[in-house]
Amino acid sequence: MGIANDKYAAITRQMFDDWEKRFLPKQLELLQKASSGELATEQIQRVDENMKSSLRAATQSNANAQARFGVESAAADNSDLARQALGLAGAKNAIRDHERDRSLGVLSGASIGLREKMNIGGGV
Repeated sequence: MGIANDKYAAITRQMFDDWEKRFLPKQLELLQKASSGELATEQIQRVDENMKSSLRAATQSNANAQARFGVESAAADNSDLARQALGLAGAKNAIRDHERDRSLGVLSGASIGLREKMNIGGGV
């Protein structure tokens, strides 16, 4: 083979070795976490802190906006607390639903490409 082919082959081998060393271990780790449900559990645990942070920022923004007009913000009433709890529950349920849909999609083959589906069904 020629010099260009040899160089291209060497570059390709180096790129694959780099991918195998740097990206493959992380990819395998994420696949393991996704298939065991650990990834969804980690996401659900992060929801609490993310929601608290978002609610704190929204409350502060609302208080600042009211202060500009000379209105003092009242303490959070039960309806605000109920909305916050529903928002938190909704976020966690959305993560659970997505994880369930992803798992069922993997089992049913929904994640394979359209061309592969056509070939599995006898081709078109």
